[in-house]
Amino acid sequence: MTAVKDPITTEVVRHSLETIAEEMRTSLYRTAMTSVVKDMLDYSCALFDPRGRLLATAIDIPTLLASMGSALRALIDKWGEDINRGDVLLMNHPYMGGVHTSDVNIFVPVFDDADKLVGFSGTVAHHADWGGRLPGTCAASNQSVFEEGVMYPAIKLEEGGRPNQAVYDIIGANVRNPTMNLGDIRAQLAAARTGERRLALLAERHGSDEFLEIIDGLIAYAAARTRQRIGELADGVYEAEGFLDNDGRKFDEPVRVHARITISGETLHVDLSGSADQRVSGMNCPIATTRSDIHYAVRCLMGADVPFNEGCLEPVTLEVPKGNLFNPEFPSATSDRHLTSERLCDVLTRALVQAAPEVGSAGWFSGWPVFIPETRSPKTGQRVVLLAQVAGGAGATTGHDGGDALDVHAANCAIIPAETVEMNYSIRVERYELQTDSGGAGRQRGGLGIRADYRVLGDEPVFCISESEQADQRFAAPGLDDGLSGRAASIHLLRDGEETLLQSKGEFIVQPGDVVSMRAGGGGGAGDPRERDRAEVAADVRAGRVSPQAAAEVYGLEVETGVVS
Repeated sequence: MTAVKDPITTEVVRHSLETIAEEMRTSLYRTAMTSVVKDMLDYSCALFDPRGRLLATAIDIPTLLASMGSALRALIDKWGEDINRGDVLLMNHPYMGGVHTSDVNIFVPVFDDADKLVGFSGTVAHHADWGGRLPGTCAASNQSVFEEGVMYPAIKLEEGGRPNQAVYDIIGANVRNPTMNLGDIRAQLAAARTGERRLALLAERHGSDEFLEIIDGLIAYAAARTRQRIGELADGVYEAEGFLDNDGRKFDEPVRVHARITISGETLHVDLSGSADQRVSGMNCPIATTRSDIHYAVRCLMGADVPFNEGCLEPVTLEVPKGNLFNPEFPSATSDRHLTSERLCDVLTRALVQAAPEVGSAGWFSGWPVFIPETRSPKTGQRVVLLAQVAGGAGATTGHDGGDALDVHAANCAIIPAETVEMNYSIRVERYELQTDSGGAGRQRGGLGIRADYRVLGDEPVFCISESEQADQRFAAPGLDDGLSGRAASIHLLRDGEETLLQSKGEFIVQPGDVVSMRAGGGGGAGDPRERDRAEVAADVRAGRVSPQAAAEVYGLEVETGVVS
């Protein structure tokens, strides 16, 4: 294993970097304006070295982390030596290292007192609306990136400390609520400035040259630990596949996601060539997100003591041809790539668990049921766009039940409180609960998904976008070792006492008084349900997690009498 120059100092610097990233995270959380950032926490903050390599991050949204580095390196490639103190770099271009236009990257270069570049401080945040063809920007029905809002190709938001007002004006002119978007941009900048100050002080404390040597050693150490972990796995080829229910335009055609992982010595090679070709829809997954998902999957193999930085990807190679679903060609749409990303994470982890069964579990819900209506704010009267996601269930392991209500895999968004929704949007949250029997039955039960019912208020129709999976068990989280699958996700419209199953990905008009019911899927169960502890089954029934009918029919326990059938 590669030895660092001074292990104690290196560890002190590592934790200092991670603390700075956490302080940046807190700054952004406290100053953001929109619920998607300050409540749903759909953002990440990180620090980078002068070459754009990830040094440390607050663990918020894993699918954004490796993509931040690729976005920054595109900026470095473009501006080269013309990056100066006081500059602010902005980029959201899906084909220049970004992921989709709604995820806006902001970076601030960090210099020492001698004007030597010692690193970068960066933030990325999802904006609930970034303009484009539809409110909310992200839609599976988009056919090209030109329908998904304005792309900013590695530009300077500020130069030498002076704001580029034209850029601010262009942003404000192309979004549906410029006050909220520009407020979040300024919150991102404030967080990046926080990182700039703290990173400059850290470099000064150790001396810039010494600091740069230390972080080189820190990245090398993470790479060495990753090689060591890969080397502990058996050499071989491990494959897995899964399917998206559809691509948002061809609703009767599942989309294949396939991973072939080759482990040889201390290297790991991921081949996604067997996945479907790029789609004429917003479901394409740009290469930066693809690399982030691989980073996440590899990280799942590692111990918590291993630094989370660029070094974790050094022993990993990727093969995916141009024009593939996971390496689309410009100008393919990418705004709805999140569902594709989640399915890739599911497939990657199921392939890797064949080499490391001790970290395996039943299938996790893979999807992101989300409700995106454009309404009026009851406080200001302005038109506002809500992005509310509904969390699903994690898969059970051989020793533990799956977690309930999680934004699983490389996601990690939080739930927007009902009070926030009702104060800021013409929406009433009428139900938010765990769905009985949604977790797959097993000796260890799968985690439960949430049901959320949103009633549209006001006196005008509301345009909505939905994203999920079909209510089809083919796409549900599978069980493990005779455990049963979790329930599939679905979206329903409740109108005048009637309930209609809606298309999994689509746009529709909701009338005042209608209810949109979002129902996330559950995780798979592990082991034979009849072997589950009888007291745990009874406790699940009392808690409403399992119905009395399922207890009798699936688990073999008549809860009312306590007699095993």
